[in-house]
Amino acid sequence: MEKINWYEENIEAPLRDIIKYLRNNGINTECSCGHEMYIQCQYIPDGNISELHKILYNYFSKNKLNINYDLNIIVKVENGYTTLSSIDIRLKK
Repeated sequence: MEKINWYEENIEAPLRDIIKYLRNNGINTECSCGHEMYIQCQYIPDGNISELHKILYNYFSKNKLNINYDLNIIVKVENGYTTLSSIDIRLKK
């Protein structure tokens, strides 16, 4: 019986090596697309993100507002250098 390689069966070729590398280093990947060249990873809020969430939560609670927002982390790396490091806060009604 031939052993099936999970990565070959489930991950598109352009991303297979990097996804295997990420997973072997403790990063849980959730989905990916070799055509769009993206990988989505699980993220557990820590550091600044946890602090920002706490501040926003307290603000909305104090003002008796619905607590609905998205935090999107944006980090752009070009030629090995970080050219943008930002957090996008999207408030929802």
